[in-house]
Amino acid sequence: AYDIVLMMDCSQCPIHPKLQQAFHDSAKAHAASVRQAGAEPALFMSWAYQDQPQMTDQLAAEYVKAGRANQMRVVPAGPAFAASVANLYAPDKRHPSLAGTYLGAAVVMASLFKKSPVGNSYTAGLPADVAQHLQTVAWETVQSFKQ
Repeated sequence: AYDIVLMMDCSQCPIHPKLQQAFHDSAKAHAASVRQAGAEPALFMSWAYQDQPQMTDQLAAEYVKAGRANQMRVVPAGPAFAASVANLYAPDKRHPSLAGTYLGAAVVMASLFKKSPVGNSYTAGLPADVAQHLQTVAWETVQSFKQ
């Protein structure tokens, strides 16, 4: 009894030479099973590793390709990470910090509800100016993202 199912693969799977086909095969199979259950499938586009910014465009290309091939909405968290000036990464430079998690959630909200997160009073404990920046980046990214 879900309206939408948001799916994501490992950070590098969509662009890894040995894992890329499995990403596309899984997206197709799971999109079909989600639809069969009566929900809308969507893809959460992951972000580049902090020290590998070239991953952003590569990941975007594969997520958009999978989204188009399977008529799935794509949530552009990766491009939002690339557009932000906030510290979005945990010390491992791969996983999100609190700010990165907040940005990802704001992108999901903007993508799924087509509503701006700008002005949302919830900050997850982040300074208000940081939350405002992340809300703005999320909204601008979703508005400019062309699947």
